[in-house]
Amino acid sequence: MGITRAYSILGFMITLILSFVIASNIESYSHPESINFLRESLLESLEFQKENSNNPTLEETFDKFISDLEYNLNERMYKKLSLVRIIGCIVALFGSVFLRQRKKIGLHLFLGGNMFVIMGSFYFLGLGLSGWVINFSYLVFATLSTLYFFRKRAYLI
Repeated sequence: MGITRAYSILGFMITLILSFVIASNIESYSHPESINFLRESLLESLEFQKENSNNPTLEETFDKFISDLEYNLNERMYKKLSLVRIIGCIVALFGSVFLRQRKKIGLHLFLGGNMFVIMGSFYFLGLGLSGWVINFSYLVFATLSTLYFFRKRAYLI
């Protein structure tokens, strides 16, 4: 009975997390100008770190990261990224609902939605530092939750 309870609690938590991600991305899609504040604060922080660094190889890395952020973090890209995340997370949300009902189709929807979000995010942000930094938290969430449900796939009908 303990596995069933843990499975249902984790499924419920993942459903709530995906609902929150959808809501926050709807807000980001509606107001893409909010990325300007984030970009400016990141660039300011990176410039400060670059000035305090005494290592010339790190300065080159900072320059690459700064140019990557300036190119990728704009309102148009952020709006597209938010739309991709909304679509993928809705598919993953339907998958999590079916997983809570122990349907095999739920695993496929959940995995497909997560893969769509991750691949779409890297498509719009690139495989540079900005792509990895912005996608890191979702990548960890998707990996851990997918691994859990993949290991428990024997309980699915």
